[in-house]
Amino acid sequence: MDSLTQGNVTPTWHQAVAMCQALAASDRRVTLHEVGMSDVGRPIHALVVTEHQAAPSVRGSGVEAVKQRLANGGLEKVRVLVNNAIHPGEPCGVNASLALVQTWLNMSADDRHPLATSSWVFIPQYNVGGASRRNCCTRANQDGPESYGFRGNAANLDLNRDFVKMDSRNAEAFVALFRGMDPDVFVDTHTSNGADYPYTMTLITTQEDKAGPVLGPFLREKMTPALNERMQARGWPMVPYVYSKGQTPDQGIVGFLETPRYSTGYASLWGTLGFTTEAHMLKPFADRVQSTLAFLEELASWLAISAHEVKAVRLAERQRVAKARTLPVRWALAETQEDSIVFSGFEAQRVWSPVTGGTRLRYNRDSVWTRAIPFDNRYVAVAESKVPSQWVLPQAWRRAQARLAANGVAMTQVPSDTVVLANVTTIESFRSAGKPYEGHHPLTVDSVASTVLPVQLYAGDWLIPSDQEAKRYLMEVLDPMAHDALLVWNFFDAALQRKEYYSGYVFEDTAEDMLDADPALRVRYKAAQSTHPEW
Repeated sequence: MDSLTQGNVTPTWHQAVAMCQALAASDRRVTLHEVGMSDVGRPIHALVVTEHQAAPSVRGSGVEAVKQRLANGGLEKVRVLVNNAIHPGEPCGVNASLALVQTWLNMSADDRHPLATSSWVFIPQYNVGGASRRNCCTRANQDGPESYGFRGNAANLDLNRDFVKMDSRNAEAFVALFRGMDPDVFVDTHTSNGADYPYTMTLITTQEDKAGPVLGPFLREKMTPALNERMQARGWPMVPYVYSKGQTPDQGIVGFLETPRYSTGYASLWGTLGFTTEAHMLKPFADRVQSTLAFLEELASWLAISAHEVKAVRLAERQRVAKARTLPVRWALAETQEDSIVFSGFEAQRVWSPVTGGTRLRYNRDSVWTRAIPFDNRYVAVAESKVPSQWVLPQAWRRAQARLAANGVAMTQVPSDTVVLANVTTIESFRSAGKPYEGHHPLTVDSVASTVLPVQLYAGDWLIPSDQEAKRYLMEVLDPMAHDALLVWNFFDAALQRKEYYSGYVFEDTAEDMLDADPALRVRYKAAQSTHPEW
């Protein structure tokens, strides 16, 4: 274990899988399962660790085997999913997770053992394609390890932007595992970029206001403070992820709004308590591994005394969503921010640069300050939509239907052609990104309008009821105003393109007849001309 937590080396994908296989071979409480394929053609694994030994019949591949293992471990136990190496150049969690499992297997089995109250699933290396592109230098500012993987996957996608659009096979595997095991707590392990400061570990908690009125207070007032206190006692003081308001953190930091494209944002759609650990890139790799390990250990220790509360708050969240008639789909920073945190930082200096001949930023590590700084972490809903009784998805949009099906959405097909009255939302104005972003040109929807209209449905079109577990997920992928709606990710772009045209000189006579026959139309036309002189 010392080689995992004390050195400057992280396992390759092959080595990590071999270590997982060795753990599974050494103890029947551990099993390793292939749960899907990556874009590079190599499997993605899940390492399952429970209090109970596995029966030989469940030592197979697939998500069903994982579900059987967890069910045999006890439905009352908290289920934790840890995702590692989504960015393989940030492999602290790979080492920490392997070391954690080995530690647990060496502990005496009693009521105080972490596995007595929780069952854990570890993805050893999620971005298998990126992990297979070992190098020394793409993380140019980072202190170790000696070699590591690349951020992009085999298709050069950032997998931490892919949880809604699911362009990668990796995302297909993750969603199948996530929905199959239904984790109570989710942890995604990372390494930060950005400013310099004394802390080794920073943390992104699922944004509390976005999480909602049940999970939000639980995270803000109970769970995150408890983890902070525990990390402080362990000698790894932890602060929120340092997303600076200005160039340096002394001006304050902003709470990160992780929308559903991100792992923890996706997890919150299903009422899962999500955390992203961000170990500081400028600290030695061994320190980053040890602080990540400490976080996982303290999370397990806290869950040992709080498992019933976690289960209860998730149940309350499911009940809240089930009863909701409206749900927020978009958030923004509140104009008024009153929160602050006590923060220690290095003095930021602007000094002459012999490289550029101008000034450069440098942090003086010999000059440490400690004071309260603004922490802007209050968000408000800026778009809230009524939950429909059901959605209609024409079968022509099969790519969208495939994403919903992958997430376990309940749908039925229209048995025969029919016409229904439906609330139809029209996109009044939108903008497309000028440059590609993660394989798309995402849309910004500026305004929409809704009206009730007769809609032609065909046999085979999809009806999607809102009265189901996927209710919040559906609201945030089908509502056009949502941050990461499928519309935003270009799933319905063809519907936004004009297909029929006409010649103005031919239509002129028809327009004159229409205006003569309808004085009210003429008034509206004259008013419109004041706004559009070209008419």
